[in-house]
Amino acid sequence: MFDPGDDFARVADGLVAVTVLRQGSSAATEVAHALRQAPRVRPGEGSALPDAASDAVWHLPVRELADPPQPDDVILDAGGRRWTVLSVRRTGLDGRWRCLARDLAAAYGLDACVDFEKAAFAKGPGGADVPTWHPWRTGLPARILPRDADVKDEHQRHLTAARFTVLVAGRLAVDHTHRIKGPDGTIYTILRCREASPAAALTEIEAVKA
Repeated sequence: MFDPGDDFARVADGLVAVTVLRQGSSAATEVAHALRQAPRVRPGEGSALPDAASDAVWHLPVRELADPPQPDDVILDAGGRRWTVLSVRRTGLDGRWRCLARDLAAAYGLDACVDFEKAAFAKGPGGADVPTWHPWRTGLPARILPRDADVKDEHQRHLTAARFTVLVAGRLAVDHTHRIKGPDGTIYTILRCREASPAAALTEIEAVKA
């Protein structure tokens, strides 16, 4: 019988079932007895957002999840909310993982889902490398923001390429061999990317429409 112990006296949501999704993998683990509570941020865990509804502490029993969650893993609750793990430690006499997590979509206005594709190159008829695009990561919460236009002169013609900043949930290592497919099917070529903020668990990508 699962015993939440004295530490859970202030838990608001009770026992719920969740799914733990591993970062960069298709692995998923069902956890039947998870507990969620409002965050009490400890030193070294980063700061909670002013909107506390976007942050939560999830307690996951070790006996249902032997391998500890890692930062950037996702806890998917029964309502479909994706809680990105920011930090983890083991606690409690009964053995549980205490995960400080954040709903990135709610916290940062990630109002779209995008797919990433990765190129596999093969020699074409003329000897040049020709890419074939394959799914790499799918269904990632994101926000696509228009930026300034890039104007360049090509063959004495002025060409304008609209630039976009794409904020994506999680820390992604992407380069020119990847591309983004928007929710409407628009393809975006990646120019550069960087970690938006170590505490935010976001990737910021500069891109143009292909």
